Amino acid sequence: MSTRNLTMVVDRVWAKKSDLGFARDPSEVSKQSLVNMYLHHDGYPQWQGVQLAEWCNVNNTQDGPKLAAKLVHDHYYDSCYLYSNMENIDHQYTYIIWTGKKDIWISCYDRYSNKCIFVHEPDTIIKKYWDDMEYTNFAGGETRYMKSNHEDIKYHSKKLLELLSHFSN
Repeated sequence: MSTRNLTMVVDRVWAKKSDLGFARDPSEVSKQSLVNMYLHHDGYPQWQGVQLAEWCNVNNTQDGPKLAAKLVHDHYYDSCYLYSNMENIDHQYTYIIWTGKKDIWISCYDRYSNKCIFVHEPDTIIKKYWDDMEYTNFAGGETRYMKSNHEDIKYHSKKLLELLSHFSN
């Protein structure tokens, strides 16, 4: 089963237009989003939340359009799609990266329960949701696409070594 998710990049000025601030329903700011990036897998906070937090720590800029473009580049993999709006995208979690100032905030909204799961700065997300997983090393220059290629190479190399070991006996 896939945990479908969407990531948006929105200027924080739109958070000020609601009493809920960064915790507001993403559908209320969908027209202001610079990108609507759908990812088909692993959208839960322990994976995608941490991935976004780690990525934001490496790509800390208040320039929303630049951040949106880099997000798509670094998070692309075979089950990633861009949409003009979020209205017809079936997904559970919506992440918003709030830009416009040096301190980036990320919110996570669960569309199935219609509630905000968290609003945190990246370091807080990492502390709260970090699990023992092989996250993408954005600080080391990896991207999701490169990581998947790296994992494929590792997997096939291991299989090849297993097959070759049968010939040596």
